[in-house]
Amino acid sequence: MTIRKSVLALALSASLLLASCTETDAVPVKHSVALSVSWWGRDVRHSYTISALNEFSKLNPDIELSTEFAEFDPFLKQMDVEFATHHECDVMMINYDWLFRYSPDGTGFYDLGQLADEIDLSTFTAEQLSYGIVDGKLNAISNALNCETCYYNADLYKRYGLGLPSSWDDLFKAAELMRGDGIYPIELNRKASWMAAIAHEEQRTGIRCFDDNNKLGFTAENFANVVSFYRDLVEKNVTKYMNEIGTQDFTRGISAGAMVWISDAGYFCEPAIKSGHKIEVGDYLRIPGSEILGWYAKPTSMYCIRRDTKSPKEAAKLVDFLINSEEMALLQGTEKGIPMSKSMLEVLESNDLLHGIQFDSNKKLLSTIEIKRVSPYLENIGLVEAFERSARAVLYEGEDPESEGRMLYDIAKDLKLEP
Repeated sequence: MTIRKSVLALALSASLLLASCTETDAVPVKHSVALSVSWWGRDVRHSYTISALNEFSKLNPDIELSTEFAEFDPFLKQMDVEFATHHECDVMMINYDWLFRYSPDGTGFYDLGQLADEIDLSTFTAEQLSYGIVDGKLNAISNALNCETCYYNADLYKRYGLGLPSSWDDLFKAAELMRGDGIYPIELNRKASWMAAIAHEEQRTGIRCFDDNNKLGFTAENFANVVSFYRDLVEKNVTKYMNEIGTQDFTRGISAGAMVWISDAGYFCEPAIKSGHKIEVGDYLRIPGSEILGWYAKPTSMYCIRRDTKSPKEAAKLVDFLINSEEMALLQGTEKGIPMSKSMLEVLESNDLLHGIQFDSNKKLLSTIEIKRVSPYLENIGLVEAFERSARAVLYEGEDPESEGRMLYDIAKDLKLEP
């Protein structure tokens, strides 16, 4: 999927924009400021974001907005190009590790702390704002917290006389009972496979892959164990191989569970719920008695401003609208997870919108004090892609986990966040 671009005009409908995604003539309104804004996501996010931006245009007819949007992978590639050529948008939605990818010293984005007159920062706690601080500068503001979380088809597990898994052994035991019927206890996409295998190794050894200072703790042997554990998950029928999972497997009951980000819970779980399945939030999987939990939280997404935007106050006004406004809160709902913004939470609560599978998983995240903040190195796309290649090589190409572990270690120890 390519980057889709458009120019928002005051009276242009969101549905028309989403269908065409081409440049459009603006209605005859005099604009004094032009701002560009970019984000990634699926069509549902594109639709409500465009609707929200149209509402912003109605409130601010002197600001003309142009947009760029796509799914995650092509969007990241475009971001790399734009930063390399200095053509990034005025307002950007970014992933957590991109904050350090594009602003490792805090100078890659505008310091939002200088725009406190336009952005209401009082709706966030100091801890929430700290996610966006690099070298003392507030480079970005988080929308919500995210964590890889397990969701299970409780009726399917009950059919086999099983409770919901809380340990890795529970998953392997479930696989023994379910495999004869072609059912997998859980499905793990690429990122979930990586995070699950890392969590297991951290629990097993008591060593973190990257510590709070982003220092590498794993050895080549640890990474070999990560690949070996994932091989066991696939070969023992706990999960399908990451690239063989069907988009409807969870809804159809082929997968009895799914591990996905909280922000993706609606996308994966709501179709299954509508199909009559009882979907419940599960525990964070662990080895009983392990010293550390091995699971991590991160911002679902973050908003930032181009470091040398020509219109910082107008860009800040847009950021405030995206993170605090009633209009955005109602249109966005909980699609990005449960908002951090106190003002957005109040809007959702007053409209009885704080409930459901994402709300339940967010409560579990906030009540689990052992969960730590993810290292941006652990989320590095190059390392995750290398793990995917290693998993495929060991499972299907006859490579040994030890050599793949050495390769992953070499990548991890030389990791740099810049593109």
